[in-house]
Amino acid sequence: MALHAPPRLRWHADKPNQLLLDSVEVARLSRRVDDHTWWISLNNQRDREHRKHVICSSYHQGKAGAEIWAERHQVRLRAEVDRYLQ
Repeated sequence: MALHAPPRLRWHADKPNQLLLDSVEVARLSRRVDDHTWWISLNNQRDREHRKHVICSSYHQGKAGAEIWAERHQVRLRAEVDRYLQ
């Protein structure tokens, strides 16, 4: 099995709540209007029913957690994003 290069992850420059792998959004931080709670949607490269939503204690903790999550799942994310881009 070939080794995958580390994913090219970055926070979108114009939309800083979007975590991109290449040009594909894999996670997004959002804030609820009613109580201002931060939450994150993970696996956004998948269909809606396969995404996961997690409450965050703060914006900065959500961003840090998203980066850790992406590193932990980098092989799977790379494969799914590559399929999505084909």
